Amino acid sequence: MNAEFSATCFQVYEKQKNLNQMNKYSDETFGIVDLKRRFRKLKQVLVRKSLKIMNSGLHLSSKIFVKSNAEDYPLPYPPIFIIGAPRSGSTLLCQVLTDYYDIGYLSNLHCKFYGAPHLVERLFHPSMKDYHKQKYTSYHGQTQGWFAPSECGEFWYQFFRRNPPYVTLSDVDERKMISMKNSVGKLAGAAQRPILFKNLYCSLRLKPIGKYLPESVFIVVTRKVIDNAHSILEGRKKALGVYDEWWSVEPPEVEKFKLLPPHEQAVEQIHSIYDLIAKDENEIGKDKFLWISYESLCSNVRSTIEEISEFLSRNNVDLEQRIDTNGLPSSFEKREEVRIDSALYDELIKYVESRQLKSKARLQG
Repeated sequence: MNAEFSATCFQVYEKQKNLNQMNKYSDETFGIVDLKRRFRKLKQVLVRKSLKIMNSGLHLSSKIFVKSNAEDYPLPYPPIFIIGAPRSGSTLLCQVLTDYYDIGYLSNLHCKFYGAPHLVERLFHPSMKDYHKQKYTSYHGQTQGWFAPSECGEFWYQFFRRNPPYVTLSDVDERKMISMKNSVGKLAGAAQRPILFKNLYCSLRLKPIGKYLPESVFIVVTRKVIDNAHSILEGRKKALGVYDEWWSVEPPEVEKFKLLPPHEQAVEQIHSIYDLIAKDENEIGKDKFLWISYESLCSNVRSTIEEISEFLSRNNVDLEQRIDTNGLPSSFEKREEVRIDSALYDELIKYVESRQLKSKARLQG
């Protein structure tokens, strides 16, 4: 009985195996697999182009009522920007703040209709939806769920050039800056509350933002350089498959940095971004900036929230709580294991320590 059952099972298995091979052979013979792949790619391209055309139309229609001078009228609420180097903990801070405060922000849904996010806010109120509490997870700064916070790069590319990403006042188009203020103002008006923007490329646009959105305040997230560079290199490997290709925010010296070894690139990328922020901070006003460390956020979430609340209050940014601080995690666990090639990590530590010694020697000299 068992022998007959086993033989039957084997025959069924062989028939299914042969059938699968025939299907695979047929698909390969007639190019069905390749055709399906091409169709999916074509569909994705058509969707992207359709969304781009639609958003261009939405953006143009919203410009009909733009006021002629961007400096003639105040924004209804001060914008709040989270800036800093990539992999510094900015996404985690954004998730915590949108959990804790009753605040507006660009969600993944807004970003689908980046040409007129104020319309999305009026129709769907995604930043008011009770999708909280969050899982505090992300992938390269991208969050999951329609109502989760988004960097929404396409929204900002309506007003700022893509390359080179660093812009000064002489690099911007006055009309686009007026349009930016109009769009931000409409979004805040629709939300009836301040808007939190988390976009790291805005770290390279501070002077135009400071002039055309003068009510803005900035929260700068920092992280220990070794850990930050380690995470950037890890991100490169996951996103690009290699360590030696540039990834994420490009400071003005990017072409010079690309000639360096990968670990030095990551370190110089970090330092350059924060040097630019510090320089622009002096011109915009130190009272508009708050520097928060990732380590402090992880070790004591509630204390960090209190510090941010005091900073916002000093800048006349009135926010109500969405939840009590007891509803937030008291801390976050930091990953300690080495997640990149060990030899590369050793080179990273040596370079950071050497750079710190040289910097200390210059200050003493």
